[in-house]
Amino acid sequence: MNFNTKYFLISILSLTLISCKKDKLDTKNSDFQNIYNDFIGMRNKQDMSFDAIVHSYTFTLSENKSITSIGYQSHPNLSSTDYLIEIINNVDSSIVYSAGHQFSSTAISYVTPASPINLQSGVSYTLSRIQTNYTQYVTDRIGHLVPTEEADYPVSYGVLTITETNYGDIGEMNDWAKYHSLPRIDIVLE
Repeated sequence: MNFNTKYFLISILSLTLISCKKDKLDTKNSDFQNIYNDFIGMRNKQDMSFDAIVHSYTFTLSENKSITSIGYQSHPNLSSTDYLIEIINNVDSSIVYSAGHQFSSTAISYVTPASPINLQSGVSYTLSRIQTNYTQYVTDRIGHLVPTEEADYPVSYGVLTITETNYGDIGEMNDWAKYHSLPRIDIVLE
């Protein structure tokens, strides 16, 4: 085997290994993404609307799991602005996770928390994406979502059950916005 053939084979092997590592973070098969895609199939559409500061959903897990990455897609005007991602334990109101992250505006992108976010089965959590640092245009707070109805909840896939969605301002969620739609805030569970 000559040098060029060995170099070619090593390159292919390296690309394959890199691709495999990337595929592990490809969340098209995450429990959340499966629920989201099912709603797109049922409603035959996905929207980018709802200009609220807080987009959130409440969920439980049927097994103890860790969140290893969080996915979101920024509004184009805010791609260099942090979104606060927050997870609250609804049983004791403790903050499980709270950190600012920037996301791509061209496609959903993922951030990896400094350490895995450990969650317990049967506990109710609320995951929120919060944007208070928007430009002068209130429409910069919009995000990707798929329309839903109250009758759609609870909805489950794998170990994840989403029990409620909501939108509003910090400390003031809107009862009329409950179940309006599912915001695309992906979580990768391990």
